[in-house]
Amino acid sequence: MVDLDAEGFDIIHCVDEKDFQPHPCRVSKLMLDPDNFIISAAKLKTHDLVGITLSLKNIVVGAPIKDKGAGFGPAAGGGKSDKRLTHGGGTHGINFNLFALSPILHPHLAVIDGFEGMEGTGPVNGTPVDHKVCVASMDWLAADRVAAELMGVDVSKIGYLTYCMQAGDRGEGDLSKIEILGPAVKDHAKTYKLPSTWDQITSWQKPMAPA
Repeated sequence: MVDLDAEGFDIIHCVDEKDFQPHPCRVSKLMLDPDNFIISAAKLKTHDLVGITLSLKNIVVGAPIKDKGAGFGPAAGGGKSDKRLTHGGGTHGINFNLFALSPILHPHLAVIDGFEGMEGTGPVNGTPVDHKVCVASMDWLAADRVAAELMGVDVSKIGYLTYCMQAGDRGEGDLSKIEILGPAVKDHAKTYKLPSTWDQITSWQKPMAPA
């Protein structure tokens, strides 16, 4: 076991939708090292900012450095967390950052645990879903695409995954072209309750309102 926050960092840049300027973000050197094999051990979960959080978001948002004492509430000690920078200041910003950072921050093996998923107000305050499924792939985009299908979520409503599929160079996002080794996805899909913030989550599809 290692503490990513104690193993050194490099600087990448994230966009904030409030000014669309590049903001320096400290990211673990271990996560950026091309010689390291990155495994994302994620969960099937809804998310109140981007709709669903799976293998890619698990890595991109897990990589930034958090100083000792960073956090919220009484336990917070005033330390700085660069994790918030990846969130881009809003719906447009976070979806763009997840897409833009995916070439350098992504898993080489995606393992998505859906034995018990989460629906509703994820990724923290949702409710459990008894699902008993698992997705694993060396193609993280294919894994996230299949996971979205298992959750009954229209992937065209998920901004960052749509961007990655449109780019055409991040992996396979066409469900008809993904080879499934195991039971048919349709036989194990459930319809997860979406966050109450769904209208805001899907606002990435519209131009940002003028400031």
